[in-house]
Amino acid sequence: MVNLVVMFVAGMAIGHGNPLKDDVGRDAGQFSVDQRGKFVVYDSETLPSGVSFSDIQAQLNTFLASKGDDTELKGTTRLESRGRVPMKKHAGIGNYVAGDVHYTFVMEDKGGELTYWFTDLTYQPFRNDRYGKRVKATASPIPLEKQMSKVNAQVWKKQKNYAYEAINEMADQVLAQLETARKPRVITTGME
Repeated sequence: MVNLVVMFVAGMAIGHGNPLKDDVGRDAGQFSVDQRGKFVVYDSETLPSGVSFSDIQAQLNTFLASKGDDTELKGTTRLESRGRVPMKKHAGIGNYVAGDVHYTFVMEDKGGELTYWFTDLTYQPFRNDRYGKRVKATASPIPLEKQMSKVNAQVWKKQKNYAYEAINEMADQVLAQLETARKPRVITTGME
């Protein structure tokens, strides 16, 4: 019996302190983590009656193209788009753009239910050039799943929160476009 208790206590200590254990979701913050260990923002809506998925594809394709995204239609039930959204950093009195969050947006029609998510999230930092203008840093985009050292952990946690705010704002814009697709279009003629 004593051996069983000792083995149980030793097993618990080893299980919690194992540095080889993969704990990507440990510091996910507000993001969800998918089966690949990537951070995602996931949502679903019901497809409104009287609106087809092709109408929603056309609406979102126009919206995402206006933002400069590369959009692909993958069959009749899937839309994929790669783009970026500016990430604002809250700095006391004024806000400034701290970088871009690159994303892959996917929307699927699953039999009357629209599921959409943002994945492959990376952070492209900005820096000040010699004239004081915000430009992209020479560093390649950093995946948001990356664990930083203890020195940079607190700053990285704040950056991930700002990235979540930016992606969540983009998700709200996508939801607004879904609402717009439900409304009938008004066509005006030039006759008075």
